[in-house]
Amino acid sequence: MMKRKIACVCAAFAALSLISCGSMPNIVSEPVVSLDSVSLAGISFEGVNLIAKLNIKNGNPVAIPFPEIDWAFFVSDELFINGIIKNDKKLAANKTTSVEIPVTVFYEGLYSTLTNIFDADEAPYRLEAGARFSIPVLGDKRFSSEFSGIIPMLKTPGLSFGGVRFTTLNLSKVEFVLTWAVENKNVFPISLEKLSYDFSVNNSSWAKGQAPSKLSLPARKTTQIPVTVSVNSLSMIKDIVALASGGKSAAFRCGGEAALRPAFEGLGALSLPFNYAGTTNFGK
Repeated sequence: MMKRKIACVCAAFAALSLISCGSMPNIVSEPVVSLDSVSLAGISFEGVNLIAKLNIKNGNPVAIPFPEIDWAFFVSDELFINGIIKNDKKLAANKTTSVEIPVTVFYEGLYSTLTNIFDADEAPYRLEAGARFSIPVLGDKRFSSEFSGIIPMLKTPGLSFGGVRFTTLNLSKVEFVLTWAVENKNVFPISLEKLSYDFSVNNSSWAKGQAPSKLSLPARKTTQIPVTVSVNSLSMIKDIVALASGGKSAAFRCGGEAALRPAFEGLGALSLPFNYAGTTNFGK
């Protein structure tokens, strides 16, 4: 049955090839290629996923071979990524076939390739796609189309630890402040849902807990997050006072995780684990 269909298709195109060039446009329709839409399939601080739909209309009474589709994705007029799509299918007669072109743009690669957009909040893109046919009568032809749009340029928030600062230090009371800073370079605010931490000095845990939650981190700003810790254990107070009064350096470690929720449609929650370590002189 398949051989019979193929023979019929070949016979049809063979018959069309005998028609004079002057009458061919009235008999054979060239495929119509249009790139009508590009939709956002997903977005994160790592990059964006786009889906482009290339429509190919076959107005002929017989099926034609699937073309070789080539595509190229430009950002700020610079070629960033391209590809080719092939398969052995047929384009049905008198129908429009939609072909999906998935495009994934990783910010890390984009920023390293196009340094001029590092501080940009968005960037223009252009997607060019072409369909190359090699069929009887029409010959070897390429039909192209393009689509332009804008992609948001997101930046992963930066989290840093400012260390420990004593506010009260004596044998009756010890109180100190741990400070984190979150840098939000984006044009939208971010909510700090949770910041859990474990702070230790010389392998001895000094404080565990959470920073105040539901804090708003404004756009384009660095927000300080201080946490005040009071020590109630007498033995621990003696150890801290001795360490501070001795004027010696000590090793500290601060580990934990920050949970952030950006105010940007389609962008999910972000988890930032951290583990800072170093040495400091608590007596200064």
